[in-house]
Amino acid sequence: MLRGITTFRCHECGHRFEAPDIEWQATALTTPQPCPRCGSRHTRPASSFWLTPAYKSIWKQLDQPK
Repeated sequence: MLRGITTFRCHECGHRFEAPDIEWQATALTTPQPCPRCGSRHTRPASSFWLTPAYKSIWKQLDQPK
C-alpha cells in the first residue's frame, strides 16, 4: 500500500532522498527504495534509525538471488 512520500537514508553512502513510502509485506515497515546516488537498496526511512536491525534483515532478503 502506498502511504505517501518519505525521506530515506542510504546505509551505504549516507545520501538522504525522498521516495514513495510503500508498505513492506503487510507490516508497519517501509519497503527500501534504491538510492539515486549509489543504487544500493540498503535504505530505510531516515527517521527510523532504531529499526536498523529490522532493515538489515530486509536487506538480506533483497540480496538473495531469485
